[in-house]
Amino acid sequence: MMALVPTSNRNSNGDNPNAEKVCDILQEIRDEFRTIRTFVSKQPQSNNNNVDVNNLSEMLARAEHTVKERTDDVLNMLNGNTVTTLTFNQLRGGRQPTQDGSMFDQFNQYQQYRDGANGISRDKIYNSRQRHNEGMPIVSIGAQQQRLVAPGAVARLEYEAKILRNPFNKRNRQLLHDNYGIQLPIIERQQRNSLSKNLLSGKTTEPVGILPLKSRRNPIDYPVPLTSDDAKRGIISLVERGIIPQGAHITLEPPPIQPKKSSLNDPALRARTYVREEPTTSVYHLEPPNIKQLAITDKTLSSPPLIDHISSGTLTEPSEKDLNLLFAPNKHYESTTLESRKSSANQTLKGSLIATNSGGIGSLVGRPLPTPASNFEYKKTFRLIIQNGSTKDQTEDFLQFRQFYCLMWGSIVTVLRILEKLMHDYAIPVAFINGEKVSELAQTIEFEHKPTLEELLSTLINRDEVEELIKKPGRRFFGSGGKERAAIAIQSFWRCFRDRRAYIRLRKRKWAAGVIALTWLTHVKLSKVRRQLKIIRNRQVDVFKTKQNELRRKWSSISTNRRVIVHIPSLGLSHRIRRKLNNLPVRENYQIGRLCDLDDSNVDIIYVSPMSINEEILQYYNKLMNLRSSIEQNTEQGSSSTVLNTSERFMIVVPEALHSFPMHNMCLATLLKYSPRALKRIKNLIKGRDAYIVTGVSHADDLYIAEYLDIPIFGCEPEVSYLYSTKSGSKRIFEASKVPVPFGEYDIYNQQHLLESLAQLIVEHLDVQRWLFKIDDDFDGLGIAYCDVVTYLPCYKNVLKEAARFGDKWSNRWAQEHSYAKILSELPDVLEQHTICVNKTEYNNWQDYLKVFLAQGGIVEAYPPSDSVTAITVCLSIEPDGHHTIICSGDHLHAESQFSCWGLSFPQSSVESHELNLYCAQIVEQCKQRDIYGYVDIDFVTFIDAKTDKQQIWVVDLSIGYSEHVSLSRVTRFVTTGHFDPQTHLFTTKVKQAKRLRNWQGSAPEYNTVERNRYAVWSSRLHHSNLSVLHYSVFFQMCRAHGVGFDIREQQGSVFTLLECDRHENIGMITIGDTLQNTLSNFAYNLNAINQEITTASMKGRSNFILAINDIENILGITQENASNGSTAMTTS
Repeated sequence: MMALVPTSNRNSNGDNPNAEKVCDILQEIRDEFRTIRTFVSKQPQSNNNNVDVNNLSEMLARAEHTVKERTDDVLNMLNGNTVTTLTFNQLRGGRQPTQDGSMFDQFNQYQQYRDGANGISRDKIYNSRQRHNEGMPIVSIGAQQQRLVAPGAVARLEYEAKILRNPFNKRNRQLLHDNYGIQLPIIERQQRNSLSKNLLSGKTTEPVGILPLKSRRNPIDYPVPLTSDDAKRGIISLVERGIIPQGAHITLEPPPIQPKKSSLNDPALRARTYVREEPTTSVYHLEPPNIKQLAITDKTLSSPPLIDHISSGTLTEPSEKDLNLLFAPNKHYESTTLESRKSSANQTLKGSLIATNSGGIGSLVGRPLPTPASNFEYKKTFRLIIQNGSTKDQTEDFLQFRQFYCLMWGSIVTVLRILEKLMHDYAIPVAFINGEKVSELAQTIEFEHKPTLEELLSTLINRDEVEELIKKPGRRFFGSGGKERAAIAIQSFWRCFRDRRAYIRLRKRKWAAGVIALTWLTHVKLSKVRRQLKIIRNRQVDVFKTKQNELRRKWSSISTNRRVIVHIPSLGLSHRIRRKLNNLPVRENYQIGRLCDLDDSNVDIIYVSPMSINEEILQYYNKLMNLRSSIEQNTEQGSSSTVLNTSERFMIVVPEALHSFPMHNMCLATLLKYSPRALKRIKNLIKGRDAYIVTGVSHADDLYIAEYLDIPIFGCEPEVSYLYSTKSGSKRIFEASKVPVPFGEYDIYNQQHLLESLAQLIVEHLDVQRWLFKIDDDFDGLGIAYCDVVTYLPCYKNVLKEAARFGDKWSNRWAQEHSYAKILSELPDVLEQHTICVNKTEYNNWQDYLKVFLAQGGIVEAYPPSDSVTAITVCLSIEPDGHHTIICSGDHLHAESQFSCWGLSFPQSSVESHELNLYCAQIVEQCKQRDIYGYVDIDFVTFIDAKTDKQQIWVVDLSIGYSEHVSLSRVTRFVTTGHFDPQTHLFTTKVKQAKRLRNWQGSAPEYNTVERNRYAVWSSRLHHSNLSVLHYSVFFQMCRAHGVGFDIREQQGSVFTLLECDRHENIGMITIGDTLQNTLSNFAYNLNAINQEITTASMKGRSNFILAINDIENILGITQENASNGSTAMTTS
């Protein structure tokens, strides 16, 4: 059944008066029917006549509907008009404002009537009418519209528009030419060449290579490299050849088909039918100038419930809900109508509202112009509900959501099932789900991604409430089946705990077994390596002893003939000491004066340098070596042959591994061991010549070098050297030599032994004020600590009284027992609080020092009980044949510490020489018995004994190895051509002195050679941080400006030893003079001049110059005092 609304149109000429008259008559009939129906509906009703009134209203409605159908038929017959149908689904979308002013009055009357009517019966009738009329098409002809184009012309124009939109129509070309003057080009169809009947045989593609046999048999082999030709053949070719495995998952990036959300209609309207409208837009995007579009009303369509109700023909009125839908603003359809108006270039016409029977509510039904499909995508926020773990699938939002996302509904169902399970497990009453976020999460499900709890909660609208319930402890056991889940959880947790405990126990056992196995394997391998090393060391020791015996037999001939001395100034100290020394290479290079062994014309020198040597330092030592010939000839320059000879007699070798181990602080012997090129070079230099090695402090790697070079070592075995260089080892030699030593105890390895021995020493020697503690294997006084025990011991005065009371019997142990017990009880606190460590950077307190002292072993000895103590060092050489020679002797100069030798004044002048020689001879005899050969330094201290008022000497230390004092004495002897007398300890040089001539003698002056005593003060430990800013050339010019230099004629002055080429902070200096006082004064003057030149108020730097100057001034004061006392004694006598 169709509801027709007549629409009057003009003919092709614009005039149709008969049709207008018929339309007016029919409109008046319909108005009368509406008035009658309205009047009937306003009559008061009662229960008796209610049925009659309803029947009358239905009869009027059917009559009105019949008149309306006949009106449309008449119009169609007269005008030949086409009927266009619209469904209710097309009319539900929009609402147009009415222009009829009485429409609002009618609705007010309807509202008053509805308030007193029975709502339930009206709703039932309305719903039944809506279901009956749903989908019924409506034709809008609009009797009150403006008549634009005749109906026949409209049909003809629409037909032509269809032809224009179809480029394949036969009349398309002619119609474009007639209406728009467009002549389309004629495209002739290309004639195809007939196929040849002769078939060509052969291959049309080139054969492709196959995989190598190795790759075919071993799929996990390295992939075959691809060429550009292989890539051009495509993926299928690669799969067929086997380069890409058959089961490989191939993904194209970017994919050839991009997924995109489809634009769907409203799901609520999916069951309704639409009349397909052909678009009026031409495929050529042309708009005919003479085509007039169909009229469209300026009012929006009324809501579907009201339209259904009106078109049903019943006299029941719409409900309040329908009226609200009618007048409620609909922004979505208003915007759609606005876009439709703009797309049609605002070519719209206003329509009229067709009224029904009197008392009914009119509606405006308009038909929009057929326009192209809009790009608008229908989309809204879908609100889904999960209540008690089940999704409400009958809600309007759910149905629309399912229709909108029908293409990916499978993934969405998966997400919804997960959400349902989550809500069911945690007994969530109600959860509101955001459909858009569910769809986004469903896309990740498609890629086999399991959503996390955070992602699931992100889809909830009421997330805060749901999350609070989920995070509540035990919430998952509140729902149905909670007890079963709790039991499962308890069982699973218990099984997890049990299995994990068993697994941890198993893992610990496996770990322990692995550790035991690894430790055992490591032990086995280390034992094997130790055995191999022991064999190698034994072999090296055997080779060393063999070469030593050979050197002992041939020493008389080797020492007088041409020979090569390989100097390796290595400090083979223990690793514990070397890792604490920051300037180990500089300390090793203190001995660079070994080059001055060239004073013997039969000696060639190979010096292994512990530091890099640049051209400037090499040039300086070349000049220094050539200075010897100038001194001998008493001229400024030597002969060219002598210069050439000297420059060829020494060679400096720098190991290539010098900077390979910066963090290990290795000694030079170890670095040379790991420098095969340097070893090979040295071996080539000494090939076929007599040679031997002179080391510094012996190290085990010296044996390797000697074995590789196949030459002997001028020294003793490293183990022997280490044993007797310790403080306790030297005490054994001194005891066997029967030389005077300080009171003390050695080989102390526990605290009880230390305290008992110190308490006994204090009781026996009450006159000793200070006691020294020395670690066995320490170096250069760094392991010394001292304590003035007598000053801080509370019971000391009582002990003195006890000793005075016992008198001569005090030496008995029974007399000392009480005092010994008191001292032993008080001694720990005194040592803890009042012990001072020399090396404060390493040992902060007594406990730190004591820990190392007891671990390494040490000695306790008395400090000389005097205010004036002088330390002396005697350097000896014990030759392989047993002869020994005193090379030099000197008094100590101190700077940083009074227990460390900073420099020497040469020769010594504090003790009678024959007494020193006697002690040295006794010590040398014991050294030879213990196979100690080479260079040895013996330290003495001398002081005036307060009891006897006589000078006393103690032997305090023994150092085995080549020292810096030996090297500096070589430089002194080299530049002065002097001679040291070991018997008298005097250093003399031969100086040419001019004879005195008479006035009448005018010939050239004659010179006599006379011997003069010379004194020297040297130190290789001059340190100033500001020296690094000066080049050596600038430094020498500065010294020359201050008169610091060497006089070749007088053989007096100062000579420097350059140690490093990088930082220049360390330097050595030797000052030579005719008297000890002048030499000390010149040395202090040189230090002061250099310090003033390189020090400013803003850049003082770090230096030991001032400390050395202060010590020299103290020595000068004591010397002058002794000289004045000596002269006074001689005058008195």
